Amino acid sequence: MAHYEIVPLVMADIEVEKSKMTYLYDCGVKLKLPVVAFYLRGGPQHILVDTGSTPELMLRYEANQAVTDYTPLDALLAKEGLAPADIDIVIQTHLHHDHIGNTAACTRARVIVQEEELKFALSPHPLFADVYPLELLRDLRFQTVRGEAEIADGVRVLLTPGHSPGTQSVAVTTASGLAVITGFCSIRETFEVSPATRKLAPHWLVYAPGGHTDALAAFDNTLMVKNLADILIPSHEPALRNTPVIPGNWPVRG
Repeated sequence: MAHYEIVPLVMADIEVEKSKMTYLYDCGVKLKLPVVAFYLRGGPQHILVDTGSTPELMLRYEANQAVTDYTPLDALLAKEGLAPADIDIVIQTHLHHDHIGNTAACTRARVIVQEEELKFALSPHPLFADVYPLELLRDLRFQTVRGEAEIADGVRVLLTPGHSPGTQSVAVTTASGLAVITGFCSIRETFEVSPATRKLAPHWLVYAPGGHTDALAAFDNTLMVKNLADILIPSHEPALRNTPVIPGNWPVRG
């Protein structure tokens, strides 16, 4: 089985209220979080998990969003000796605009998405329509899957809905164990319930992502991923900014 290294490609920072990562807690606390794609280095195919976005697109669909420290995807891929057109597979954890903004540039890629996510994206509920712009979905070479599926040797997707109806996380075999890139928007603290929260909510073993279509499924799948992963990679974790490769010095759970 192939053993991969995971390269975080940090494109920008955005300002986010912390409660979007820790359901109902720390409302009003502002965080600067990275917008990230992940390159899976080490297999015969060039695989990206998500493609991030550009400031222009993020401001178009979220006018009050503060976007800073932008680096284009093509510049980040060039450090790996690649261009967007070299990518064979894009695994879309979900189809929100900040995760799919550069996918059209990956002109050769098969775009792996859960069937339920694509169905919802093409006809979203009014509460979520703004985060699913149809113009970003046109002309993509979608390949839909239903539930858990092997995408390549050592790479499989896990159905983890809640943040969106068809969110999928990505399980990657590495030399240090099973790494899971969370499809749902999260930070390290999403998985580490504070003592203050535990006093008020003693049954909470994780936080649900604050942005969700189904809070119960979001909680359950956050807990499932926490229990499964040897190497847990929250998709918006600030430490990704200073992490050239995973495993590297990234924490491995004992």
